[in-house]
This record gives sequence, structure tokens and C-alpha cells, in this order.
Amino acid sequence: MDPRVGATALALIGLFNVIGSYLFGWLGGRHSKRVLLGGIYVLRSLAITAYFLATPTPTTTFVFAAVMGTLWLGVIPLMSGLIIHLFGLRYMATLSGIAFFSHQVGSFVGAWGGGLIYSMVGSYDLAWRAPSPSASQPACSRMTMNVRPTARVLAERSRTMQAAA
Repeated sequence: MDPRVGATALALIGLFNVIGSYLFGWLGGRHSKRVLLGGIYVLRSLAITAYFLATPTPTTTFVFAAVMGTLWLGVIPLMSGLIIHLFGLRYMATLSGIAFFSHQVGSFVGAWGGGLIYSMVGSYDLAWRAPSPSASQPACSRMTMNVRPTARVLAERSRTMQAAA
């Protein structure tokens, strides 16, 4: 494909990151954050699978970029909301940093693994196709996670509610 397709796809990802972050932040205020997080992982897997089953054209690439852009950073407001719900604001920066760091480690391992597969097979196809079905594990773990706040957070909220009354 023409290099402009890649540039346009990157621009669409950026635009739809904004839309997805706002959308999932809004949805997270109205629905279960853990179910939405799991849903994002399932939708990512389906989008990747659909893209590889479709004929690669500029149109399918642009649609894929828009969908992945929407789902990419949509996890941030949901994760932030869960951290605040579970642990309060006191450790927000630390726990967000740990979550961000762990995602970066995962990205490194994925990129390194993709390079390893390319070195062994001579193509990135397997590196893109293999992880797609395995997205059910993170989706299930997010949807079934414990969302009961810590004892410290419950006590703080109780004191705050008593003081307000």
C-alpha cells in the first residue's frame, strides 16, 4: 500500500484515541468498569482477527485504525477509575505508574517476540495472528476481578460520610 495509507492510519488512531478515551470514561461512570475493560480486550481481539481475515485495502486499514484507536487508550479512564475505587487517591500515582510500567514490559516482550518470530519464519504474520485468540484470558480476568475496595478506603469513605452528615 501507499505510505500515505500508513500515515493516515496513524492520524486516525490518534483522533480515535481521543474519542475512545472520552467514550469509555463516560461509559465507566455509568456501567461496570471491569466489564468494560474486559469488553475492550474482546473487541481488540475481534478487530485484529477481522482485519486479518479481510483483504487489506486502504478502506479496511482505515476502519481498523479507527476501531483500534477507539479501543487503545479507552482503558485509561477505566483503569484510573478502578484504581481510585479500589485504593483511593492516596496511591493513585504509584499504582498508575505500576500499571503503565507493566504495559510497557508487555509491549517490549510483544515487540521482541515479533522480531524473534520474524527471524525464525521470515514473516510477521504469525506474530500478529497468534495473540488474537489468546485475548480471552485478559478479558476474563478483567471481568471477574475483585472490585471490593480495601479496608482502608472503606474506612476513609465511612469517616467522610459521617463527617458530611
